[in-house]
Amino acid sequence: MVHDYFDKFTFLCEMYDEAEKEVKELILNFFPFDNSVQVIDPKKGKNLVKRVQLPPLRLEMLEIGNIVNIFSKLLHIKDCAPATKRDLFKNYERTFALIKPIPASEHGKVITFIMKHGFRIVRMKNGRVSKDFVMQMYRDIDDNQTLPVIIDYVTSGEVIGLELEGANAIEKWRECLGATDPSEALPGTLRNLYGKNKLENVAHACKTSESVKTVLDLYFGFDDGKPKVPFQATFKNCTCCIIKPHVLIDGNVGAILEQIVTSGKFYISAIAMFSVTLTDAREFYEVYKGVLPEYEDMCVHLAEGKCIALEVKCIDSKLNCVCEFRKECGPRDPDLCRQLYPNSIRAQYGKSIVHNAVHCSDLTEEGEIEVEYFFKLLATK
Repeated sequence: MVHDYFDKFTFLCEMYDEAEKEVKELILNFFPFDNSVQVIDPKKGKNLVKRVQLPPLRLEMLEIGNIVNIFSKLLHIKDCAPATKRDLFKNYERTFALIKPIPASEHGKVITFIMKHGFRIVRMKNGRVSKDFVMQMYRDIDDNQTLPVIIDYVTSGEVIGLELEGANAIEKWRECLGATDPSEALPGTLRNLYGKNKLENVAHACKTSESVKTVLDLYFGFDDGKPKVPFQATFKNCTCCIIKPHVLIDGNVGAILEQIVTSGKFYISAIAMFSVTLTDAREFYEVYKGVLPEYEDMCVHLAEGKCIALEVKCIDSKLNCVCEFRKECGPRDPDLCRQLYPNSIRAQYGKSIVHNAVHCSDLTEEGEIEVEYFFKLLATK
């Protein structure tokens, strides 16, 4: 899309003013033509930040709920103007995708496919589903011979559920999947690329908005504070990996997942997407306060968008998982990684010490504690 110099997207934000000890309501204007921003204090009727270019800021970062750093001013996006909602989210809808029990080595490829086709992942977690869940998901099938076979297959192993967002997402996801039978699916569709047969055909797609709503609640919903599909973290002999928000924007989530599981050393026992508040981020990174000069910037970045938490384990249980996985990630500085460990995760997908693709546990005793922080504490918020 070509943008005019005066095109703008308007967001309603809040900012805590340290000097005046109050929360201010502000307006953030983003001009996509030259990647410039303007921050207005509507009560005072003046600019807090005059229109100026801010190259690090990208339109994908301006989602409701995110925190953006505008020249050290932390703005929490609460809403957007009607015109912005119309222009940015025209025909936007959400759908549910279920990655069936396929080899873990293919999970990354499937997620890369999803992101390259313009879908935004809103929620994501791995799990095991019940017979009742599968019956609800396939309630449009009335073949008494086929349904039991599908139920047995989908409940036979780990699945990954995703809530996807995009323009005409329900129909588009079905088109991206291709025909039920991979041999009949169009070239380039997901089932054509990775499907084996009509049963083992990679993933599932809902047909209607009603079924999307039902299945999203069944997969991501809670009953009496407990998730209907339990998180898979075990909190034993593990390390914690956090895929940072910039990786989602850059579209590299799938590549990182693929690198981890094809390394021959690790497997991912639990995966889930989280929204982290600035308070949460400061608490999680508390051990680095006063130690790393980037502490505050690290906290802000973790709260800037969705992140993905992983519980990672070594295939060889005798190995120290925390130490081994740190080697896979590489040093904190991606530039140093590129010189010394060019195949490490941070060398390939990191951009700076703060935007260094992933966080990984530093000390052996921290692995289980950090996994618990996400999969026990944040998972119930």
